[in-house]
Amino acid sequence: MIQPSKLDDLILNGDDVKNLMIDFRLTINSSKTFDFDNPSSLDDDTYKTITGLSRDNFHDVLGHLTTMNNSNVRSVRVALAVFLTKLRLGFSNRVLACLFHLKSKRTVSRIFHQVREALMKYFVPLNLGFQHITRDVVLNYHQTVIATELLTNEPDQIVLIADGTYLYCQKSSNNEFQRRTYSNHKHRHLIKPMIITASNGYILSVLGPFFANSSNNDAAILKHCLLNNEQQILNWLRDDDILVLDRGFRDVVNTLTRLRLQVAMPGFLHNQKQFSPDEANRTRFVTKTRWVVESVNGKIKNWKFFAQTLQNTSLPFAGNCLDIVCALINKYYCPAIANIQDGQAIAAQMREMWKAENALEQHLRELDQGETLRWSKYNAAMCLFPSLTEDDVRNLTFGSYQIKMAKSYIVDHLQQSDINEEQLEFVVELCGEHDDLVRARFQSRHSNRKKYIATVRFNEKNEQPITGWFCTCSVGGREVGMCSHITALLWHIGVERAMVPTSTHPLSASKLLTAIDDNMKLSDDEYNSDNDINDLRGTIGTANATNDTELDW
Repeated sequence: MIQPSKLDDLILNGDDVKNLMIDFRLTINSSKTFDFDNPSSLDDDTYKTITGLSRDNFHDVLGHLTTMNNSNVRSVRVALAVFLTKLRLGFSNRVLACLFHLKSKRTVSRIFHQVREALMKYFVPLNLGFQHITRDVVLNYHQTVIATELLTNEPDQIVLIADGTYLYCQKSSNNEFQRRTYSNHKHRHLIKPMIITASNGYILSVLGPFFANSSNNDAAILKHCLLNNEQQILNWLRDDDILVLDRGFRDVVNTLTRLRLQVAMPGFLHNQKQFSPDEANRTRFVTKTRWVVESVNGKIKNWKFFAQTLQNTSLPFAGNCLDIVCALINKYYCPAIANIQDGQAIAAQMREMWKAENALEQHLRELDQGETLRWSKYNAAMCLFPSLTEDDVRNLTFGSYQIKMAKSYIVDHLQQSDINEEQLEFVVELCGEHDDLVRARFQSRHSNRKKYIATVRFNEKNEQPITGWFCTCSVGGREVGMCSHITALLWHIGVERAMVPTSTHPLSASKLLTAIDDNMKLSDDEYNSDNDINDLRGTIGTANATNDTELDW
């Protein structure tokens, strides 16, 4: 280490200190929170967190902004970063001006609209809309084997999925606009875009947005788009193409039929409590295909600009912003189903079981007519039941959604043990006359008044030990995959072997029950007269007087 030979004294007067502070302030102000001008200053994860795109994808989008030039206010890179950050994180223009060291929120607004117009002109037409993709590309690269096997019966039939999504907006001071944006279904003010996807989740088109009043329900919106040939949709579609829709589109079925299009839609109960096995099986075909559009809606809402309430001043360009985000999802995000060839064996098995009747339902009906069955309650840990793996259950459900829901039903079904108050138990019912039957009563997740009885028939000697199932819920009679209640019973006693978890994650939703207060429930006999209320007040007054006496002492 080199030692200094002498120390020089630095003498500063008042002006020197003032100039030093000014230079320091300028240095601090010139440093940027997000330095997008330097391509290597931020890592890939930071790019994804702030803009929703990786660094390479950000540079690729930048290549489409050829008509924009750098200015003394911002570079083109910063302009794109401001635009994407607003959509991804939902920050206000004032916050963005602070983060990117821009002059004012008006500057941010001008930058936002410049980038929006450039992307709508040079990027969106290449990645969104019926004009950007051919039928052959959809058939070869975006139509899943599952959709083809379950829903089509002719070659070259395309399966599309349509659904409306919601963008919430402010309540307007304009009475007419207020009425037309109010949704009686959601009881909020909103606008409704219509999303049309391929069966793997690739977004073909975004139509709208539309108003949300009763005249603009999903069926009316789709009918409007078809009859007005929005985006030349009828020129793109062919006879016998299939549209997968939910029940909210029931009023447009006749119009689609007249246009020579086929409709795949879940069944209707028609005042019945349960679907027939055939109707339940057909409904499972639809839900097995339709879920991808819900995945797309979730990806859109991951861009916080659309997840929060839109300011009414943003509504004129909300449709453009949605088009841009959907184009970005198509270009840079993996679709809901990455490999369209996955699931061919599952689809073939589901199609084979399409016409199957529920054998256990018929067996239980015959037993009830011939004898009185006696069911006794037991802790599931005492039940002798064949061991199952996660793959065994997944093969029976034909998907993972039922397994996800089953875990919530299991937690809801646990109750305090009669033997040990510190332990929880999962109660099942065993049949005294038939030792191959086990059932459980699950509380409905929608209603406190409803409980569903899930019954399973098993044979430990079989290679496939689960020989039948039936549930009293609306889809409990289907053979093409079981309902969530049956899945919960199999998962707990077959996969988890009736083991109750002793601890939960600190962020588990079950802990919310203790975090929120509930109002005190009083019976009709308690405090039902003025005398009772006076007695209660007198008791409180006596307690307060006692406390005061103790304090004085």
